[in-house]
Amino acid sequence: MAVSHNKNIVTKYFDSLSRLDRQAVLTLLTDDVQRVEWADGFPESGVPLTGKAAFSQNITDPPGPGGLKIEVLRMTEENNVVVAECTVHVPKKEGGFVTVRAWDVFEFEGGKVCRLDSVTVMVQNPA
Repeated sequence: MAVSHNKNIVTKYFDSLSRLDRQAVLTLLTDDVQRVEWADGFPESGVPLTGKAAFSQNITDPPGPGGLKIEVLRMTEENNVVVAECTVHVPKKEGGFVTVRAWDVFEFEGGKVCRLDSVTVMVQNPA
């Protein structure tokens, strides 16, 4: 079965993000992209980030060496929305990883991501 254009964009997004390739990520987004992040059930900020510059600044380097390890467990698509369930391993400064589960909702307009809502929950204590 062929993978849809939108799912291909989501795969490219995660591949680029895992390499911390901000430029590659930005090519997948509309100019007025919006992003809302939720961590452990609470919004990270009161308002969505809007625009590529704000989105780029929100891509931070992990505290430890190497890139992120992102494992996409499944993707579901309906109309112009793709939901991806992932496990993300973030390298710690002192070695090892912090593991989080993420559910990302990608909305598309004109073949690019116009909104991304991310919900993350830590599944492994960073101690």
